[in-house]
Amino acid sequence: MGLNSLQFLVYTLINVFSFVLILRTWFQYSRVDFYNPFSQTLVKFTQPVVAPLQKFLPTVKGLNTAALVLCIILGTIKYPLIDLLGSAELAASPQAYLFIGLLHTLRTLGETVIYVLFIQAILSWFNRGQNPLQYTLYQLTEPLLNPIRRILPNTGMIDFSPMLLAFLLFYANRVMYDIAPILWQLA
Repeated sequence: MGLNSLQFLVYTLINVFSFVLILRTWFQYSRVDFYNPFSQTLVKFTQPVVAPLQKFLPTVKGLNTAALVLCIILGTIKYPLIDLLGSAELAASPQAYLFIGLLHTLRTLGETVIYVLFIQAILSWFNRGQNPLQYTLYQLTEPLLNPIRRILPNTGMIDFSPMLLAFLLFYANRVMYDIAPILWQLA
């Protein structure tokens, strides 16, 4: 799909804001320290858009449903909006756009986990004591890595759980390409 510059800008802004919404949801679900500067920035950046939805969509068991629904909405309107800004390349039913929005949210969640694991791995190479960012990443990944650590044998100093989780996410991405290649690519 060839995008003109305005379409590319809208596409990128929607993807980046979806990433931020997923991060906000993950921070809240993982109970990352609210007074962390990164947490404060995420909340301040997304609050004007998420606050009106929170009146109708409350947080359920630590899961910010308003931010997730907003991410789904962004994924749903992404291609109709891009089509309005240029030549119509994707004509689909509203149900197909909604399904693309759901897949967009799932894909953004997986990419966010990969990015966090990657940043955490790189920061671990330069460990110089307590770092607020490292602690935040630890709070995010620990609920995901703990179940994997219980299954894997103890290998001493090397923790293979982030590599296994990354492999599982890459494999899930490949499976989604096999199941619905066009829709997954659009997500």
